[in-house]
Amino acid sequence: MKIIQRYFILNLIWTTLLSLTILVGIFAFLSLIDQLEDAGQGNYDTYQAVIYVILTLPRLAYEIIPVAAMIGGMTSLALLARNSELDVIRLSGVSEFSLAGLMGKSALVIVLFSILIGEFIVPASEKKARYQRSIALTEQVAMKTKYGFWARDGNSFINIRKILPGNVMEDIYIYEFDDEDRLRNSIFANHARYVDDRWVLEEVEKTTIDGAGVRREQYSRAAWESWVDDELINLVIINPLYMSLWNLSNSIRVLKSNSQNTSTYEQAFYAKLIRPFMIIAMIVLSIPLVVARQRSGGLGQHAFSGALIGVIFYFLNSASSHIGIVYGVHPFISAATPTLLLLLILFWLFFRQKPVMSPKTDHGTPVVLHQTGPRESQRQIQLEMRRQG
Repeated sequence: MKIIQRYFILNLIWTTLLSLTILVGIFAFLSLIDQLEDAGQGNYDTYQAVIYVILTLPRLAYEIIPVAAMIGGMTSLALLARNSELDVIRLSGVSEFSLAGLMGKSALVIVLFSILIGEFIVPASEKKARYQRSIALTEQVAMKTKYGFWARDGNSFINIRKILPGNVMEDIYIYEFDDEDRLRNSIFANHARYVDDRWVLEEVEKTTIDGAGVRREQYSRAAWESWVDDELINLVIINPLYMSLWNLSNSIRVLKSNSQNTSTYEQAFYAKLIRPFMIIAMIVLSIPLVVARQRSGGLGQHAFSGALIGVIFYFLNSASSHIGIVYGVHPFISAATPTLLLLLILFWLFFRQKPVMSPKTDHGTPVVLHQTGPRESQRQIQLEMRRQG
């Protein structure tokens, strides 16, 4: 079994990585075409578009891994079936349940790969990609340092230390200069919220410098008219789906402390927790699908079936997330429903009554045995082979 396990792992890794490479290449090419439409705006040119696409490759891979895993599972088993290796493995006493265990253990390698990309590579690369793109497109965000974002609005220089989910900013410094580049006003605000197409500063302290000296004024709230809008903020905040679990947890805590809606971030948090089970279930699902028609389906047909099932489940998962947010369904329920549905289908395929197929006879025709469950399948195959000599 250890030899078979290693063989399954190598086959699954090879077919999954091949599928992932092809799919990422296709979607990266389409993404580049889409980015080239923005070339010419500000400092955003072809070079910047290529860099952006390269930086988003980990995100593309992370999104497509479940589909690639489904294709890889179907293809690896189809290769074994085509070379009659699957028949040899099953006739040696390995049932479908044992195959499920082998494929499930093999899937852990793909799961670990997905976790490493999603938790450590995607957040950093996606943040870098969006930041560089926002700089090139807006020509306003001058730099990002350890002290936050710096931007210029006419004669004013703006420093935003923290940009939080839900169009919330913290520690905002605004320095206003006159036409002779002399500092006239310095404004500090603890918080800022985007309400009714404008920013509302909270806990504001304004320092004015003029011929009469220096004056300080404090306000609980103040409107701030600026070109910095929610669209720009969204350019530099990554999608919750591409944040690490740690950052998602912190974002949820911050949003709750500010009485903001946390459904989007909770949805992403639970989706990332459930994702490993989804990948394992999709890979194990390939067993009943391939075994049921291993004689009738070719390698290309199995690969296409895997791609179709993976894409359907991907859209089902996305639809469930959006429906949950729109209709206020608990984030865990909306995130887990597609995976639970997949598990139910998987259990039905394994436990349903089905005819058992023996290997081909001398005439090339498979022999159909009587209806039986999965526990009796190996015994029936052995008895039939003894009967046929």
